[in-house]
Amino acid sequence: MRSASFLKKKWPINRTPVLSVQLQIDFFHRVSHILEKGYPLLEALSMTGWDARLKPVSHELIEVLKGGDTISLALEKARFSNTVTQYLAFSQYQDDLPKAFKQCRELLLMKKEYKEKFLSAVRYPVFLFLFLLLTFIIMKRTIIPNFTTLFADHESSPLTLMLLLNHSINIVGILVVFVLVIGAGLSLSIPRLPLKKRMQWIEKLPPLRMYHSYKLSFLFSSHLSSLFQAGLPLKDALVLLKEHKQDDVLSFYCTNILQDLSEGSTISSSLHQCRLLRKELTDLFHHTNDRHALKNELDMFSDFLMTLMQEKIQKSIQWIQPVFFVGIALVIVMVYAAIMLPLYQWMNQL
Repeated sequence: MRSASFLKKKWPINRTPVLSVQLQIDFFHRVSHILEKGYPLLEALSMTGWDARLKPVSHELIEVLKGGDTISLALEKARFSNTVTQYLAFSQYQDDLPKAFKQCRELLLMKKEYKEKFLSAVRYPVFLFLFLLLTFIIMKRTIIPNFTTLFADHESSPLTLMLLLNHSINIVGILVVFVLVIGAGLSLSIPRLPLKKRMQWIEKLPPLRMYHSYKLSFLFSSHLSSLFQAGLPLKDALVLLKEHKQDDVLSFYCTNILQDLSEGSTISSSLHQCRLLRKELTDLFHHTNDRHALKNELDMFSDFLMTLMQEKIQKSIQWIQPVFFVGIALVIVMVYAAIMLPLYQWMNQL
């Protein structure tokens, strides 16, 4: 089995802020293009340094690589995103480094593109939400008290809808605060939990479960495909995945799979027990045990997952504005009715 000494080196604990996503995208685009021309990595990095923006990064990577570190560790020390350093930790085993760099660029592009789309989609709804919040504050402080005083002597009060709206505002406000507090608490506490408890929480919460199922399945399939291409047998590849501690859930699953294999179980049955890995992975290993065929199918599956993630994110973003606008429209109609109906009833009584 090939040496896994690069996994035993300590990864920096206290990292300075990562490089900007756009700079990382430009870097991977430039280096992959030069590597495709047949240049070795160090020369490609040196030529990438012709760009003044990329020169400091290229120079730092050259120095680290000359010191004997792997490309994934070099990128880690150069403050690249964990997304690409984790991916390249295993992609370095395959001979197609330009393809691996292109894949890193696509991952970063997807991250940047959908972050921008999300911010663009929520910008106007957030503005309307703040406007409604201001409207509610004004209603509770001025309009509702004045209307209550105005219609206090009426036997049949026309303020039913307004009072209902007032109670609804109170309930919604309490719920929003409750959700924000719970969300903040979970986001801070779940990463600090022991591994097994953290996995239980992830499996219980649908958004976390969906995110981790895509992430873990993509990492498992892409890393295993790279290790198969490097010529490693299945068990040796799983050992390397197990020893890679940056993603402890993936490492935990690989440990369990190796234990099951040592007890005589099949790889497909072992994968079936890993709840955060997608069912399609089990089907892949159930259909064939040939390493070359598995390598190609895992490679296609990782591409499929990336495309599927893009589609899911795109659909989610497309739903944000319509749902928000419908909700705001209903609230505006209720506010208008709550103010105007009492006035109409009062005018009819004159």
